[in-house]
Amino acid sequence: METMIIIVLILIDQWTKGLAERLVGTGKPVSVIAGFFEISCIANKGAAWSLFSSHNWGLVFLIILSSIVLFALIWFLRKSGDMRAKSVLILLISGSAGNLIDRLRAGAVTDFLSFTFGTYAFPTFNMADAMITIGTGLLILFSLMDRHFLSIQFGTGQVALHQEKKEEE
Repeated sequence: METMIIIVLILIDQWTKGLAERLVGTGKPVSVIAGFFEISCIANKGAAWSLFSSHNWGLVFLIILSSIVLFALIWFLRKSGDMRAKSVLILLISGSAGNLIDRLRAGAVTDFLSFTFGTYAFPTFNMADAMITIGTGLLILFSLMDRHFLSIQFGTGQVALHQEKKEEE
């Protein structure tokens, strides 16, 4: 089931990026809500906020790093039995894979969602970025709500937790 959800989320990401590329392209941004939300089409050759985009080695570095992270996330997903952890991992895998597909396909990630808050223009992003951000936010939330969440779900502290529970009894 997790695989199907990941595939659907990747397809949504790729479809929305393709739609932005076809409908807006390199032309003028389209205003959706004047002064707040517009759709533009930007090829981001770097990571978040165009980090590493000015370096020739940046794309190769990002592809290698993204691949390693993606395989690690898939490995954790296969081990996980908790729905909270699976939700986090599904979002992180889907977003990472969506942006990796862009880097491999076009050498850049298509960003198209632009928001302005007063005088602050938030960096343009895409659906994959949103999935990664939501997944990370949930990871932080679950970790704050349950201090053992990370150690149990990702296999780093099961013994310590078991010993702590024994001491409480």
